[in-house]
Amino acid sequence: MPVSDLRVALRGMRGAVREHVDLGPLMHLRIGGPADWFLEPYAEEDAALAVRVCRELDVPLRILGGGSNIVVADAGVRGAVLHLGNLNRIVRDGNRITAGAGVTLPSLLRATKEVGLAGLEKLTGIPAQVGGAVAMNAGTRDGETFEHLVSLTLVEPEGRLEVRGKDQFRAVYRDGGLRDAVVLQASFELTPDDPKAIFERFSASLKRRNATQPVSQRSVGCVFRNPAGDAAGRLIEAAGCKTLRSGGIEVSGQHANYFVNDGRGSAAEFVGLMAEVKKRVHDKFGIDLEPEVKFWGF
Repeated sequence: MPVSDLRVALRGMRGAVREHVDLGPLMHLRIGGPADWFLEPYAEEDAALAVRVCRELDVPLRILGGGSNIVVADAGVRGAVLHLGNLNRIVRDGNRITAGAGVTLPSLLRATKEVGLAGLEKLTGIPAQVGGAVAMNAGTRDGETFEHLVSLTLVEPEGRLEVRGKDQFRAVYRDGGLRDAVVLQASFELTPDDPKAIFERFSASLKRRNATQPVSQRSVGCVFRNPAGDAAGRLIEAAGCKTLRSGGIEVSGQHANYFVNDGRGSAAEFVGLMAEVKKRVHDKFGIDLEPEVKFWGF
């Protein structure tokens, strides 16, 4: 595809169209190479246009939210990355809150607390944006994103805008079941409560998370999915993998299902450490751990 084609085809898109953008600084892990194209649409219609044009031109397209569960290859990714950070409005209608895909979960939780609407505080501490949280049905031990979800505004793979109800999806553990649709907005039905009580629950959840997870370090959250009836972190620790290291990437000594980057790590080292941990867990328990993290460019 000639370099000029995508830029020309997107001339009607409000927002930014940039080339060769380094993705590492946008990732929680702080590793990864450049994207050929980086698209930042201004509004929902512009995002739909970007999806439609990339499909028509056969340009591979990936959606970037907060970058909290993605490992980008050191060589980067081919095609385009769509970043929805401009879709950051929060609107209240009674007990219903609608948030754009680019709203961060901490911002959404603060907004709901301030207006006395409870329910989402169970998502405390998740470093995601709304779009990514819905797509992966992000959650904690207290609950998941889909619990209070009512409806979604989406871009279907062919570039058509749609509003769909929660009941049209089969969300499961860490998967909202959206297939290739892109979240633009999410509406949540919440419950009125005293802002002080909401804040107390929020604070308790955050304190518990800070005590058990390396939240101040560079990571992608949980690396492996929990197998049925067990916890990946327990298995990794029991297999003797805590503080196991590959270059600048280390299995956290605080929570074994977190791999942290000391600032010198690479994507190749991260993947290599995953393979070693998976092997040791399989050798000891006969269990094959499955990744929860997403991989780009491998």
